[in-house]
Formats: sequence, structure tokens, C-alpha cells
Amino acid sequence: MPGKHLARWTLSWFASALLCLVLALALALVAAPAPGEWRRGVGLALLHLAAIGWLSQAMIGALIQFLPVLLARPLLWPGLSLAALLLTGPGAGLLALGFLGLEGWPPGLTLLAVAPLPLGLAFLLVMTLAAGPLVAARGWRDATGRMVILALVALGLAWLGGAGMARMLAGAGGFTLPADLLPFHVTLGAAGWLGLAAMGVSYRLFAMFLLAPDPTGPLRPATALLALLMIAALALGMARGAAGGAASPALAAMAAAAAVALLYLADLSRLWRSRNRPRPEVNMRMSRPSLCFLALAAGLAPFAIRQGGALAEAAVFAALIGWLSTLTLAQMVKIVSFLTWIQIFAPRIGRGPLPLVQDLVDEPAARRWLLLWLAGAALGTLALLAGQPAAFRAAIACLLIAALGLLRLLWQIRRLARLAPGRHPGPLPPLFLPPQTKAQP
Repeated sequence: MPGKHLARWTLSWFASALLCLVLALALALVAAPAPGEWRRGVGLALLHLAAIGWLSQAMIGALIQFLPVLLARPLLWPGLSLAALLLTGPGAGLLALGFLGLEGWPPGLTLLAVAPLPLGLAFLLVMTLAAGPLVAARGWRDATGRMVILALVALGLAWLGGAGMARMLAGAGGFTLPADLLPFHVTLGAAGWLGLAAMGVSYRLFAMFLLAPDPTGPLRPATALLALLMIAALALGMARGAAGGAASPALAAMAAAAAVALLYLADLSRLWRSRNRPRPEVNMRMSRPSLCFLALAAGLAPFAIRQGGALAEAAVFAALIGWLSTLTLAQMVKIVSFLTWIQIFAPRIGRGPLPLVQDLVDEPAARRWLLLWLAGAALGTLALLAGQPAAFRAAIACLLIAALGLLRLLWQIRRLARLAPGRHPGPLPPLFLPPQTKAQP
């Protein structure tokens, strides 16, 4: 049945994520701290708005759509997706406001103490959703499933560390953790949760979009084993730091993270060479440069964990903005066009000629906006390394313009703007809400 595997709330997750991205970039344009000062309250607010509001919501939207398809098993209680969405977006906003308490806004400290609670509940709901296909398909035996399971473990640990540090900074009682565990929290969130989830999903999606054979062999099990060692080292370091000891496993965790990135890049290089699609579509062509930022972040990580400062800020920026955000935006163009085609044209298969999925996308415009995004990411990384506030603000301006351009492009896809009016089959579905039809799982 057409639309059988469509997750009802994926586009809503994407819309909420994009809203947070534009908001974070707009605020950064006027209030971003100077390089070297991102541990200030406003810097932490912007970082969490990007990492949770933008990237985590986009990743969850992709997981609830593709995990059941890739593992051929349904979500567990798919209705929980809306509840998780209603908790995640506002939770990210409350947390960002809470960090402003560190800048002297007293109500912010109260928000900082309570904001982790709705986020924790949202993440628990997401784990419950994912448990259906992961358990039913014995996901630990599958390359995608293994990485997603490890990503969800890292998400739980990142939330635990973040909640403890937030309560400490807010001056709350009960469970608290020292702020010097921040590198463990950041690595669990960026490399563990977001990085491993992106790797797991991209294994299958890249093979599908490139028409490449899904490789077998020891490379992916070795990558998962190193990822497990990375998470274990981070968890051990966080536990030792919470107990007042030295967090010595940090360097070992960074070395394992760099090795994971290296094996993943080797895997994707093998996929690209074995592809059967001579000219990949724009989402794949523009995903390739993002991998350079992954290599850069992995190379900086062992030095950043020892020296902190500009190296740490540049490594995090390269990972979150250069790699993960470029990859997410490029694939979002494909995913939104694919879901739009399924919603509108799949029920009309066999009734006459239909447009192709790529007919819905203005590929030259997508390429231009993604190139501008990449230029902003490169300039921002260099500006953080060099300690140049003016250059960093120029980079943020490039990123904001690119994000707005891509947002307009996605709107055009949803409204079939590239098709002549005569090729529109009838009333279009809502922009980002589920169609008013019989509920699909």
C-alpha cells in the first residue's frame, strides 16, 4: 500500500528542527561570544539550541522514518512520536533560556535546573519508539542497528551528564556533577549520539542512493567495537570525575573516536567507488565535502581534549556544523522530496505519467545554498582557530543565508513549485503536519 511505511510526524520533526536552526543562527549573528569564550552562558545556550533543537530533532525525525524501513520492523507505539516532539522542541528552548541565567538573568537558573526533565522524558520516549524495530530485528546483529543502539546509549549518558552539570550550575540540590566533565558530555553528544546515529543510518541510505552493494566483512563490526570502547571510556571518565578522581580515559576515548571516524570514512570511500550510479544526485554530491569536516574534527579531537580553548571550539564546530549539519541538510532535500512524492504521487501509480522524485527539486539552487553553507562552515572553523570574531560573525551570516535559502527550497518542494500547475494531482497535503487521512503507523 502506498504510504504504508510513512511516519506521520517526520516532517513535523524536520520543521521544528529547521526552526531551531534558523533561530540559533539568527541569535548567534547578534550575540555569539568571541572565540575562546563559548563556555559563557550565551555560548552554551546557542550550542544546545543547535545540538538538541536542530540536530537532535532532525536525527530523531530521520530515525523514526527510516529505522523501521531499514530493519523491516515497525516502531513500537508510533503515537509516542508526537509526545516526544512536543517535549523536545520546548525542552531545548527552556534549556537555552536556562543558560542565560549564567549571564545574570535570575529566572534562567530555575529553568536550567528543570529543563533537563522534559528532555529526559522525550529521549526516553524516542528510545521506546526505536526499541520496536531494534529488538524485533535483533538490531545488534546489523551494522545499522548496532550503531543506532550505541548512539541511544550515548544519548542517555549525555543526558545524564548534562542534567547533573546543569543542576550544579543552577545551584540546585540533589543529583549534580562537576562542570569539568563538560568534554565528556560534549563528546558523548556530538561523537556518540549524533555521530554514531548518522553513521548507522548513512550506511544503508548511502548504499541506496548510490546504487551500491551493501558491503560485508570485518570493517563495520570493527567500527562498532571501537565505538563501544569510546563510549565505555567516556562513561568511565565521567564516573571517575563524578567521584572526584582524575578523568584520565578522555584521551583514550578521543583516540577511539578518531579511529571510528577513520574506519567510517574508509567504508564510505569503498561505497562510493562501487556505486552503479555514474552521476549521483545533489544530496550525495554535496554530502561528500561534509566528510572532510569529519576528518578535520577527528584529527583535532585528541589535541582538543588536552588543550581545550580554540582547538576544542573548532573541533566541535567542524563536527556539528561542517559535518553533521551539512550532511543533514543535504539529505533532508532528498528525504523531503521523496516523502512528498510518496504522499502525493504514489497513490496515482498506474493512472498515467508521473514526475520523478528529482523533478521536484531545484538541484542548481540546492547546490548553491549547500556550497554557501560549506563556505560558512569552513570560514567559521578557521575563525575559531585563529581567534577572529569578525570573521566568525561573517561565517554565521553565510550560514544563516544558506539556511534560509534551503528552507525556501524545501517549501518549494512541498508546494510542487517546480511542476507546472497542470501536473498537480489535486489538493496538496499540509506543509509539515500529517495529512488528514486515516492514521498510518
